[in-house]
Amino acid sequence: GKIKSITDFGIFIGLDGGIDGLVHLSDISWMEADDVAIRKFKKGDTVEAMLLVVDSERERISLGIKQLEQDPFGSYIATHPKGSIVKGIIKEVSEKVAVVELDEGVLGQIKVADVAKERTNDINEVLKAGDEVEAKFVGMDRRSKMLTLSIKAKEFDEMNKVLKDYKDASTGTTSLGDLLKEKMDK
Repeated sequence: GKIKSITDFGIFIGLDGGIDGLVHLSDISWMEADDVAIRKFKKGDTVEAMLLVVDSERERISLGIKQLEQDPFGSYIATHPKGSIVKGIIKEVSEKVAVVELDEGVLGQIKVADVAKERTNDINEVLKAGDEVEAKFVGMDRRSKMLTLSIKAKEFDEMNKVLKDYKDASTGTTSLGDLLKEKMDK
């Protein structure tokens, strides 16, 4: 339908039959802030939207524009479950937090305590914007759509695997005496 008006809380779209539907600010874009996303529209534009809710008692129709596309955050966590190792590019670094772009529209953060096994007080000593990093996906905040990442946990897991592999390899019945005897027999 055509945009009839734009308000502080959303976009009113004229539908067939002289009915208006509302696209609430939060239903405009997955990736952009509400106030940024709404500026891309103007009265008279023709837009496509998905029907979300019909409230016949209150005579309201809720529409969504972003629902026409898949949520990049939801898609990412579906293919990268918690506990997996993920790769990304450092976008910004402050003293206590580094923000990592994992995929378009998907961000993660690494806190200073999770940046390395060795203690550091400033992430800038370890990471720079533009660096590629690998980290373990350890948690998420669904409301802010931010993943919590840890380089330290990834390194810890790698060390445990090496130790386990070493332990598994060395649990055989071969003794030092057997090894020396074998060498002397050659």
